[in-house]
Amino acid sequence: MSDEKSKPTSLLQHIESALYVINQLCIGFVTIWVSWTCLRQDLSGIRLHAWLVTFGFVFLMAEGMMCFYDGSWLTVRYSRKYKTAFHVVLQILGGGMGVAGCLIQLIRDDWAISVTLHARLGFAAFILCLISLLSGLVAFLARSLSRTISPLVNKTFHVVLSFAAFVIAMMAQFYGYTQTGIFRGQGQDFVVLMQVVTMVLMVLTSIGAIKSLYQKFGSLAS
Repeated sequence: MSDEKSKPTSLLQHIESALYVINQLCIGFVTIWVSWTCLRQDLSGIRLHAWLVTFGFVFLMAEGMMCFYDGSWLTVRYSRKYKTAFHVVLQILGGGMGVAGCLIQLIRDDWAISVTLHARLGFAAFILCLISLLSGLVAFLARSLSRTISPLVNKTFHVVLSFAAFVIAMMAQFYGYTQTGIFRGQGQDFVVLMQVVTMVLMVLTSIGAIKSLYQKFGSLAS
């Protein structure tokens, strides 16, 4: 646990904490709804794909990205070392599930990419996630590789890749509600609601990543 002395809470910290709670509600809403839709029937084929990518990208990857977020009341009491450990585990699990979900769909489609925007965005997220996981491993080992690769450069590259993979995955999720057959019958208004909630959680989850990138680019420029 962190031994830092408690400091007065600023208005910005209150706002960040409120946004964090809203984001958790959005993540939970999307994850629970998609899980219920997929698990109440036979979890195979397209439903297995949808559940894996949702639980992996929307839930685990988003939670992993927010481990370092200042407004995260789940990790605020932990030191940087523990936050890093949580981040690594969640990203590996989330990225692994997301990649597995994409692979299942690619195999079902005989490795052919559909012409839909959902499929193309999903494939892009699949590739970026693979590269991001590899760069994350390098970032985790950055100290031992510091003579070959600058830790700051590698971590910045990792954050950029992870951020891009997450945003593209959320866009694929957005179009997946209307371009896959398993969500028809939920009602058009409810599907639109899910799309809005998905975009909200994408934006709120991105705040921490954008702040991190701003700090890292500032350090690189100095």
